[in-house]
Amino acid sequence: MAAVAMSVAAVATAATNYEVTAVKASRFFEWREWASAEALYGIMLAEKPDVDSTYIKAIVAASMIGHTDAASHLLTQAMKAGVSFPRLMAGVKTVSFEVGAANVYEDFLLRSQRDCPWLERAIDAELLKYYRFRDNGELIVRYARKMLAGVPQSVDYLSALAEGYVITGDYDSAIAAWQKILEVSPEDYLTLLKLGNYYANAGQHDEALEYLGRAEAVRATPYVTQRLASLDSVGKKL
Repeated sequence: MAAVAMSVAAVATAATNYEVTAVKASRFFEWREWASAEALYGIMLAEKPDVDSTYIKAIVAASMIGHTDAASHLLTQAMKAGVSFPRLMAGVKTVSFEVGAANVYEDFLLRSQRDCPWLERAIDAELLKYYRFRDNGELIVRYARKMLAGVPQSVDYLSALAEGYVITGDYDSAIAAWQKILEVSPEDYLTLLKLGNYYANAGQHDEALEYLGRAEAVRATPYVTQRLASLDSVGKKL
């Protein structure tokens, strides 16, 4: 009985110690005392190596003081512990933005891409999402192309490619990407709408009618109906 009681007491003490460490780590993080926070999160991970929220805070704390090697190591450790990659990345992005250091997320991704080559494609996908969020046309095009090299008929990546071209002002390439989407998915509503609006704004009446008409056939909306009526009215005057 004494041995059982001692065992229970030890477990309770360990749990209490972990909770105390977690409270201290959270305070250090809140106070921007990054080195102390990083050290305590490391202690917590040694005891519970599969808690995604701990990895997230540890990665941001390490990154804030330039411990990029440590941040990459934490990513590797998290993957070995079975932590969800998308959830981890979403958390690092959110917390980085919350502490006012958006560059930390981008730097972490780029560094991890070099240090964890087995995660290259997953990180490329995260970088593409990040650059779409930042409206960085040149880098959207670069990473969309990288992703399309593996899945050339992906509507999502083709849409990203077209988006990047629009931002950079390369409309011919954007049109080519949209046309490729329609080869894969002829009834893609948003692509039909984008092409129709592009041609309408460019004064190419017949092309605008074609694509907006196809969009209306897929999904009739007041906007498309009104736009078509307006184009018909213009066409009758020509």
